[in-house]
Amino acid sequence: ASVIQAALSAVGEPIVNRVLVKRMKIMEAINDVSPQMMLDFFKTTLATNFLKFPFFEAINAVCAALPISPSIRGVFTGFVFTTATLPVTNYRYRKSMQLEVNWGNIYEAYFPTVIRDIVYGICRNYCTIWTLAAFPAWKAVDPQV
Repeated sequence: ASVIQAALSAVGEPIVNRVLVKRMKIMEAINDVSPQMMLDFFKTTLATNFLKFPFFEAINAVCAALPISPSIRGVFTGFVFTTATLPVTNYRYRKSMQLEVNWGNIYEAYFPTVIRDIVYGICRNYCTIWTLAAFPAWKAVDPQV
């Protein structure tokens, strides 16, 4: 899944970022991104996916073993995940835009990102609970959950 997502991101993110950030027209953005740039960015997306996806799952699994509410678990997971991985995310974004990466911009957009990840963590925990209630034969560790 990480490889497929990395491939899709390597093609899509540089184009989308040019449209949203540089305000380019879609065809201009597509023409601005070469296959070599996509291939170079794929290396970045693959490495970051192999770091970020398992890390979120590990934080969530550890928190699931603690006697805390799903909301607190989501807040904690979102906070730790964002704080630890935002430098990787910003590195990836800046590489997709061919921008300079330095310590001054590595935590750029921290507040909106941590809020988004906290909301995601809370929603995911409640969706897991609701899914398990709807399908009592399933366990939290089952792949379909």
